[in-house]
Amino acid sequence: MNALLLHPAAPAPELVGTLAVRRFGAGAPLVLVHGGVGSWTHWIANVEALSRSFAVTAVDLPGYGDAPAPQASAPEAYLDAIAADLSRAMADAPSFGLVGFSFGAVIAAAVARRLGGKVNALSLLGPGGFGVPLGRKVALVPVPAAEEDLKGHRVAVAHNLGQFMMSRPPAPEDPVVDLQSANIARLRFDSRKVSHRDCLVDDVGRLTAPLQIIWGAEDHLPVPSIAARAERVSAARPDAEIHIVPDAGHWVQYEAPRAVEALLSDFHNRVSR
Repeated sequence: MNALLLHPAAPAPELVGTLAVRRFGAGAPLVLVHGGVGSWTHWIANVEALSRSFAVTAVDLPGYGDAPAPQASAPEAYLDAIAADLSRAMADAPSFGLVGFSFGAVIAAAVARRLGGKVNALSLLGPGGFGVPLGRKVALVPVPAAEEDLKGHRVAVAHNLGQFMMSRPPAPEDPVVDLQSANIARLRFDSRKVSHRDCLVDDVGRLTAPLQIIWGAEDHLPVPSIAARAERVSAARPDAEIHIVPDAGHWVQYEAPRAVEALLSDFHNRVSR
């Protein structure tokens, strides 16, 4: 699948404080928040399909993509700024659905806690926020600069995608390597400051909004296991809807776009009705 061909022409970003915002489609409002070493393009395989039913707002977080550098790097200040700017970006919506991926899932849960009833439903894909991942075995390799060693750069990025993001490495010539290279080049914030905190269960446990969690069955990142993390979430939120998508890794919405879109659409349409 060449997911780079599955999205409409991207609109120019609108800057709202330290967020860069792109809007697609019409319908019930739905906000998408990318993961670490990412940008709105983490949703590149999904925005076209979701925008047929929802007014999609895809953000670049501070220090990523087209967004400005963060004004504060301390975790709580970083989260406070995002919550305030997202509230401004969605000022015309009485409430909205919020979807976060990986580091963005930690952001989404923290923002939902700050914004209260403004967030009417929360979906978290491959969430972090379970503490420092001791025992995780991910064999990343150094990435040489593209201008110095283009072939080596592409091989290394493809390898790392297969270790960290996907169930198997893409070919070095796959366009997803270009997408990841662009995100690496624009990275200006270390997501681990937020995603390696043990905060997610506490955040979702304090929410009343309906909660959905989605993992790819081949996700290499959860330690000790997806099941252990799901159990912690369920203990805090017995009503959480938890889904494991087969044949997909951490970047589940890219590797299994139709399955994830169906889950998101069903969940958020039920809430909006």
